[in-house]
Amino acid sequence: MDQTIVRSEKYENGKTIIEEGTWAFSAYIIKSGKVKLWKVVNGKQVQFGTLNEGEIFGDMAFLGGSKRTASATAEGPVEVGVIYQDMFMDALHNLPEDLRHKAQLLVSDLSGLTDIYARLTSALQDAKEIKARMEDFKSLEKQFEKAPEYLRAVLVALIRRLHGAIEGCAKLAAEIDSGNKSVDSLAAPPRLAAVGH
Repeated sequence: MDQTIVRSEKYENGKTIIEEGTWAFSAYIIKSGKVKLWKVVNGKQVQFGTLNEGEIFGDMAFLGGSKRTASATAEGPVEVGVIYQDMFMDALHNLPEDLRHKAQLLVSDLSGLTDIYARLTSALQDAKEIKARMEDFKSLEKQFEKAPEYLRAVLVALIRRLHGAIEGCAKLAAEIDSGNKSVDSLAAPPRLAAVGH
């Protein structure tokens, strides 16, 4: 892999290295620092991962033949090694056809899983925001005491259903968190300890 690194680039904290939806002409190996991964879900940026030294990003678009599926930004100062698409694709085309096909399937599965992971992360953030507003609903229930009984019954039932839905989201979040390590091991690119050392 060392032979494919043409040059190094440095990025300051918060700077965009790759942007979701753009065409891919290079991939990157993190030589030092950390990189945050972001995806647009329902119109908002959601952070769904962090990569460390030795990890690769930006390569999925090469194999998938598509635009970038996520954005990457520097977390603190970052130095990356650049791998150009033509060098990567030349090496890929030298592999047997069945291995190329399996690599493309791997990228397709990983892209789908990354999308699911980002959407779940976004939904759980929304659930946390709703839970934070639950304090307002507790006082609201007392204010309904002066409303007609049938209206009060409906509004109290809505508040209780909302509370039940939030509890369900909290349980789901706990289940996701317990399975998070196995998902992270699938989503994170392999560490290349020998690169750049």
